Amino acid sequence: MSAEATSILLFSDTHIGFDHAPNNKPGKNRRRGPDFFQNFKYVIDKAIELKVDYLIHCGDVFEKQSVPTFLVDQTYAEFLRIANAGIKLVIVPGNHERSVLPPSLFLNHDNIYIFDSPQTFSFPDLSVSGFPYYRGDIRSLFPSYKEEIESQLNPENFNLLCVHHAIDGVKAGFNFFEFRNRKDTLDINDLPGQFDLILSGHIHKHQILNTTNSKGDSVPIIYSGSTERTMFDEIEEVKGCHTFKVEGKKFKHQFHPITTRSMHRIDLKSKSIQVEQVADFLVEQIANFDRDSIVQLIAEEEAILYELSRLKTNGFFANTMNITISGFSVLHRFKQE
Repeated sequence: MSAEATSILLFSDTHIGFDHAPNNKPGKNRRRGPDFFQNFKYVIDKAIELKVDYLIHCGDVFEKQSVPTFLVDQTYAEFLRIANAGIKLVIVPGNHERSVLPPSLFLNHDNIYIFDSPQTFSFPDLSVSGFPYYRGDIRSLFPSYKEEIESQLNPENFNLLCVHHAIDGVKAGFNFFEFRNRKDTLDINDLPGQFDLILSGHIHKHQILNTTNSKGDSVPIIYSGSTERTMFDEIEEVKGCHTFKVEGKKFKHQFHPITTRSMHRIDLKSKSIQVEQVADFLVEQIANFDRDSIVQLIAEEEAILYELSRLKTNGFFANTMNITISGFSVLHRFKQE
């Protein structure tokens, strides 16, 4: 990053604590928790390597409101590394942490800024506005939020709005569901206001929307995307982080992919397979998978489901893999009905 420009690194939806052992000790079956922390740390390292001026996290630092204390401490130790490197860290609390980060003395560093209400953090070259995730009718509430934070803007600065919400037109999931006209979704017609760039988390697929300001200029809405896949609906999604080089009212943007483990689905529902054939079928299916693949096995017949469970329990799959069996919940619901 050049000395003349303001440099920003954006990431989001790190979901630390996802499938993590509560006691931080490895068990018989591999968990995915370390993958999430590894990718989080990768972004921290990259921010320090690039010597960016600002690191922005657009929400869902943690997988849930309450995660083991050791994970909170490890996460905040990384935030402290950023702050001690002279990088300003701005965080938008997301829905998974219930709009409030776990408390810690680590967060009192002068270079750490966390949105606890609609507000604007003003810096010499940049204004960063935002608010924590709002669980409710944000569509109706946002205009009043915008009025409040815009009153704090420096018009000479490059003005950022950072949120953790869906905005009309954003897409998510395997079938590319489009959010629009929902109470939990921001009205794109309320944007961009006085903002030069809008950054958001919450949606795990990185993407760019566009809106137009009063001058007719296009203003991008950039969704960071998650740093790791949390669902098989994300099976084809590339994960990563983003850098921005801001000069005046203009910026250049670059996406940086993060290496993630491969994901695969094996659907046995549509196959005419007998229980005694399941093992041979799976051997053929996984022959070309990476040994650390994340695999979803889908079935609906009770006998097949229990055979898959038996194979998993008996060590049929490499212990470097993560194996998920889908179908038991539907089976149990069917039995109850």
